[in-house]
This record gives sequence, structure tokens and C-alpha cells, in this order.
Amino acid sequence: MDSCCGSACEVKKPADFCQRCGAHGQTVARETLEALLTPDALTRLQRGPYFFDRSPDCEVVYFSNENDSYFTKRELGVRVGIKETTPPIPICYCFGHTVESAISEIQSIGRSTVAARITKEIQAGNCACEVKNPSGRCCLGEVNKAVKELLRESQMVEYRR
Repeated sequence: MDSCCGSACEVKKPADFCQRCGAHGQTVARETLEALLTPDALTRLQRGPYFFDRSPDCEVVYFSNENDSYFTKRELGVRVGIKETTPPIPICYCFGHTVESAISEIQSIGRSTVAARITKEIQAGNCACEVKNPSGRCCLGEVNKAVKELLRESQMVEYRR
């Protein structure tokens, strides 16, 4: 049997690629997993590095190839916005903003104040993204991207009228 090294060896993907979908994962702190996994899933949490799978089409949210350990959307106590297609789709976990609340605001006043409100809360020290956001990171960049896309879509709808 031929392989990369001329003998029968197994080619392994790097540790930070999901073995289920092939997506590159982002490191995630253990405190994030401990805060968001369901009690049953927590019993399977092992030592070692875990990664967040940002792929919208993969059911896996967290993985550790080192431990052959995978946690899916159903094993979290929150919805994972990037992986959801039906409302409510969270975009900010600390202050409860959703795609739908941003759309509603855009429809009623023509813009969104979500990012500005989150920024004020961050400045006041009121965010806890590391334990509330499944990615373990600040949501503001993703919120800005989502609002920009929603505004663009809203303008397209207006243009078509």
C-alpha cells in the first residue's frame, strides 16, 4: 500500500482541523466549555486543548482530536448563532441581541444601534463573552458583520420595491 512516506503510514490532519468537516478550529478556553456544555456533556469533557468549529454546516461545536472528543449543538445550553438557520439566531450572548431584533430595529428606524449599545456595555465592564459566547471571544466583530449584512439586505429589498 503506497502512502506519503512510501510505507503504510497514516496521514493525520493538524490538531486544529475538525475531523468531521475539515474546518479549521479556533482555540477555546476550558472555562467556555465548562460554562456552556450541558451537564451530561460535561461528564465527557477531557483534559487537553479544544477548538471551536465555526463551520455553519457542521453539527460539531467543540472538538479535541487529541482526545477524539466532539461536542455538537445539542450538547450546549445555548443556541450557536453561526450554526442556526431558524429564529431566534443569537448574535450577542451577553445582552440578548438576535438577528431578528436587529432586523426589527432596522425596519423601524432604518439602522441598528446594537453594536453601539454593546460597545457601551463592554466599556462599562458588563460583558462576559468568554463564558457566554460559544466561541469564547468578543461578539462585537461578528455583530458588526451581521448588522452590515442585514443593512445591505434591507437596502436590496428597498431597491427592488
